[in-house]
Amino acid sequence: MKRILPLLTLLCGLVFAQVPAYPENTAGLGFTVGKNLTVQAGFNLPLLGLDTGLDLELNPLAAGGVEVWTLSRLNLIPALVVGDLSMSVGAGLELRYAAKNGATAPSFGAHLGPTATLELPGSALSAYVGLGYQGGFSLAYGVGFRAYLDPIALEIALTDRYWLKLSALYLW
Repeated sequence: MKRILPLLTLLCGLVFAQVPAYPENTAGLGFTVGKNLTVQAGFNLPLLGLDTGLDLELNPLAAGGVEVWTLSRLNLIPALVVGDLSMSVGAGLELRYAAKNGATAPSFGAHLGPTATLELPGSALSAYVGLGYQGGFSLAYGVGFRAYLDPIALEIALTDRYWLKLSALYLW
């Protein structure tokens, strides 16, 4: 039942994620339902004139262990216009690591797929869906919304890793 909304969103088309397609410098804290506190950071890493970025998330209290998640992004089409709204499209490589206390071996995962962001007035709706491997063939997805209250952003997200995350991010 907890996964119905994300699966329906996936079937309706492009699925949204918790980080924009375009890189931002951020630092913040989040709270995930069922997995506790997350520490987050995002970095804008321009490379050869390309708009690239890296987002990191650490969940030190996840089910008695630790989880690390990272998404590297390359913004390929930064200036699309949908109606009167701006949109960015890119590619993302997601890497995951989870070590649980008492588990025999840590879990690794990697997913590759498109990212997209639709900019709304004072906010952004972002997209990521990726195919890859984590204990077998798997799909990574999510849906998220950011409200910008300069220099703070408030974020709500649903993903395949947790079904709800609330975050406060500082942007510089």
